Amino acid sequence: MTTIQAQVNPRLLTKASRLFTGTVAGRIIEILQNARKLTIRSHGHQVTLAPAAWTGRPVAVVDDPRGLPASGPGIPAGVGTQLEFPDEPWTAHLVMSRAVFSGLDVTLDEELCPQESFLTGRATPHPELGCRIQVVPSTTITQWHRNAALGPSCGENVLVNFHGQVVTFSYRPVSQHDLHFLVDMTGEPTGIRLMLPARTCLVENDALKQLKAALEREAFLYLQRQGRHRLSYKEYLRARELGIELPESEPVYRVGLLHTDMGPEPMEVLMPQGHALAHCYRLVDTKDREDTDEANVHLLAALGRFPTPFVPVEINPAYDGYSWAKLPTIRKVTVSVGKTLQESWVNGERLVCVDVISITVRGSDGQTFRSAVCLAVKPARPGRVENWFSDSVVYVTPAAQQQLTHQDLWFHLGGFSDDGDTYDTQEFAVQQELDEFWLRLVGPYETLRENLQAAAKDLPKGWRQVTLCADGQITVRQANGRDKVLAAPHPEGKPEQGSKAGAAKGQKGGAS
Repeated sequence: MTTIQAQVNPRLLTKASRLFTGTVAGRIIEILQNARKLTIRSHGHQVTLAPAAWTGRPVAVVDDPRGLPASGPGIPAGVGTQLEFPDEPWTAHLVMSRAVFSGLDVTLDEELCPQESFLTGRATPHPELGCRIQVVPSTTITQWHRNAALGPSCGENVLVNFHGQVVTFSYRPVSQHDLHFLVDMTGEPTGIRLMLPARTCLVENDALKQLKAALEREAFLYLQRQGRHRLSYKEYLRARELGIELPESEPVYRVGLLHTDMGPEPMEVLMPQGHALAHCYRLVDTKDREDTDEANVHLLAALGRFPTPFVPVEINPAYDGYSWAKLPTIRKVTVSVGKTLQESWVNGERLVCVDVISITVRGSDGQTFRSAVCLAVKPARPGRVENWFSDSVVYVTPAAQQQLTHQDLWFHLGGFSDDGDTYDTQEFAVQQELDEFWLRLVGPYETLRENLQAAAKDLPKGWRQVTLCADGQITVRQANGRDKVLAAPHPEGKPEQGSKAGAAKGQKGGAS
């Protein structure tokens, strides 16, 4: 009888339960990486490895009574090796996901599993780490890459392939570019290690630090080959520190100064076609800049009229240092308003209608932009502490009723609050309050007149005149000249003694 005999340090076996996860996915990939604890059938022979086999007990190698069936197209019966586990049936998806990047011919139910190259193009060899590295945009990552990943992969952009076992982690050495890194282990000696027992992440060691340094350098080299980028100026200098010369970043800016993630949107500021960025203006933070300057500069650009365009832009300070970011700045913003026509509270903010509004902006290049507008925000007075009643004032002129939408005003009247009702409900309430605001501008009783007129639209046929008294009694003059009296109901359902309603019953043409 032929036997085989193995001897393993007992201390290792005491850790055996922590060396592998025991999951089906982990077992499949382990098979593809020379798995052990199982029955092996190979070339007409069979051996079963029990735990005692690792401590020196001889294991018999016997003839295979069944013989191996053909395992795939072109593979005759009796050829190959079969491993048997007491598992539930493995799904095709699970096996294919583990085998696709293994570099092996894997047959499942007599069908050859798909084989894909883990790297999709040009890769840089790093023999000191035993791997090759490729930098790719996120769109290059295939569904096979995602399926093969063990452990969490959502938002993680580094994929490391250990001969079919793919682990992931997050590392973004550069900003503004959604780059992914494919790391394919070559089999050369490496210090990159998988953490036990799950082996779904890498050990934090010097080799991993070296890998991250290599990823950073490869990211800069990738952008250098692209010939353009949107890196911050600090990252641009970092690339130069590594000996990698990059062109200046593409101009990254936003026209206008106001924006929101919740709505409503502010009025749009447009850059005329052909208008150069160098002729735009930046509003930079200074110790004497008012919080309202941003809004008023934006409104001046959106609503004002000028001989030459006035276009403010927002540029992240992280880009300061590039030549294209050196624009003239806004030095001073002033708002002047005329006579107050009426004011009210809308959406919890003070809305004041005045006869005229003017905004003036002075630039560092000596240019002055001034225009009449129909909307502005009250600036705080230098050296004066505003009280709660005078704070957050929005100015409008009568022209705003025709020139602006209720969303334009709502943005500056506090906008949508996620602590309140639904968006549609809040928008409807603001629109109703604005409608009443404009009606009161016409006259103190305009809202009442509008409501009465609306109520009179559906008067019964034949009614010519309606008189409403303070006590609730209504007198209707009909087309035939007779009066009809509608008395207010008595609290107990009976008309009051001596009331006009009771007297009217005896009148000709009175209430029927």
